[in-house]
Amino acid sequence: MKHLTIADIDCKETQAIVFDLDGTLYNKRFLPMRLLFSDLKHCRLLLAERQFRKQHYGEFFGSKSSFYNALYQHIAKKCGITVVEAEQWYEDKYMPLTIDILKNHYKVASYCVPLLFELQKQGIKLAVLSDYGYVEEKMQAIGLSPVFFKICASCPDMGGLKPNQEVMQMLLQKLNTEPEHTLMIGDRFDTDGLSAQRCGIKFLKV
Repeated sequence: MKHLTIADIDCKETQAIVFDLDGTLYNKRFLPMRLLFSDLKHCRLLLAERQFRKQHYGEFFGSKSSFYNALYQHIAKKCGITVVEAEQWYEDKYMPLTIDILKNHYKVASYCVPLLFELQKQGIKLAVLSDYGYVEEKMQAIGLSPVFFKICASCPDMGGLKPNQEVMQMLLQKLNTEPEHTLMIGDRFDTDGLSAQRCGIKFLKV
């Protein structure tokens, strides 16, 4: 993982920075494997959840409820369970398990906190945009305080998945900033980079 410093960023031209979470603010190596082996009983549900994300890559559903309804229906159909059971697994098992694993095995990237302090001194507005929910809980689990950020958002809660243009535009409105004065920092071009590119935002890969 590249260790970013303030020298990597053009602070004169940048009014806002949007950070990806997983793989950017912490090294997510082995996370999918740990999730799988920590809940082998429900591995089919986890695989169905991943399949849904691949099938709907970059799609905009219009709202949080529409996104999660589609997700739970997909899991239910693939695994032969009810939609209610799919939702219960996701909310009561999968996401709490993810947070526990992050707490036990992952820490915020070493470059992150010093950089965030420097960016705040420069008056740059900071945001997090994750492709998964429970953003603040996950940040706290890795030891990163959400107070650094003006906005902590997830694409599903805004109705879509990266590299969705509508979600990024909504975030820009919330930040009250223009694309040409915004920077996206992430670990993947096919999600974070394309999200930025489609809205005319500069992208920096870690």
